[in-house]
Amino acid sequence: MTVDRDDTPCRSGLLTSQGQACFSGITADSLLGGGDAPCTVMAMTVETGLGAPAHISFDEDKVFHVTDGALLFLIGEDRVRGEAGDHILVTKGVTHGFSALGEGPARMTLVSTPSRHDGFFRALSDLSVPHDPGEVAAVCERFHQAIVGPVVQP
Repeated sequence: MTVDRDDTPCRSGLLTSQGQACFSGITADSLLGGGDAPCTVMAMTVETGLGAPAHISFDEDKVFHVTDGALLFLIGEDRVRGEAGDHILVTKGVTHGFSALGEGPARMTLVSTPSRHDGFFRALSDLSVPHDPGEVAAVCERFHQAIVGPVVQP
């Protein structure tokens, strides 16, 4: 399998948006990723009732920091409510997903290592809507991901 990565050099300093990806009710601003970056950092806004379907990231560890609102996380078999200030760890190979709770969007920061999750988000965002399941599966395979269920609901 190959993994899409850009050749943007990683430099210390202020992180600003390098681009935006939108899918499944998620808007993700890529702050760091690709190239020589040690990790992916994305600022994410998730619309109420929407979010990432249950999936497995086979070789990425992730930390989610909820900054606004509330989200319901699926982590393995457990459902965990995350609110502003909470940190959620998902280690590689664990089934996980999330959806926003409440009346307005939720916001969080995702840090994922190794750096590539920004490319996964961009590739999904580039797919035509409605999504062709075969195209989604191809993107997942390219980025070592597998969708294994629906978006978690309360």
